Amino acid sequence: MPKKRCGFGFDCAGMMLQPGLEPGDCPNYFTCGAASSYTDEELVELVQVREQQRERIRVTRQQAAIMMLMSRGNPQDLNSLEVNNLISEIELSLQALKERLNQFENVYIAPEQTEVHQYNVKRRDKNFWYNKLTSKQAMFKPVDQRSLVKVIHLSHDDDPRNIEARLGVERRNQLTQVRTKLKEIQSRLADALDLLE
Repeated sequence: MPKKRCGFGFDCAGMMLQPGLEPGDCPNYFTCGAASSYTDEELVELVQVREQQRERIRVTRQQAAIMMLMSRGNPQDLNSLEVNNLISEIELSLQALKERLNQFENVYIAPEQTEVHQYNVKRRDKNFWYNKLTSKQAMFKPVDQRSLVKVIHLSHDDDPRNIEARLGVERRNQLTQVRTKLKEIQSRLADALDLLE
């Protein structure tokens, strides 16, 4: 004779809190045995034993399937799949990033598409090296003209204007790289949200 099985796939012994209970001896055997004939919306009455008492529950096939999988299917959750940990780590990383970005407050950051160039000027048989902040289009405020200019002269290498302009270009480069990474993260998070729709 073939071994009797629960039509819903329950662990009858666990559901009835009776170790060793076989499906054929379960009070739900005939109800569960007709599982495939029930409609999706039809409620089925099952007997379930809790620690204190025996109770009757009414479930659909889907609810019964969820109950069975939750009791037998080694269910995972956001913690066991480390999703919550990853979100916490991302939040901590974003907070650390915000704190590090504070160093860019109240300092010069060069505009995009600008660079500092060094150039040579010959005067009376001597070469002098100077620096300038340049742009392909006029964007800098002039000293004595009305229209914007393409160049700001920065003097010698050790002049604070040159040093700060070069630091400004470095800061700009760092921030544009950070911006690129943040856009990638934003795109990946949007993809993750789309997966859950």
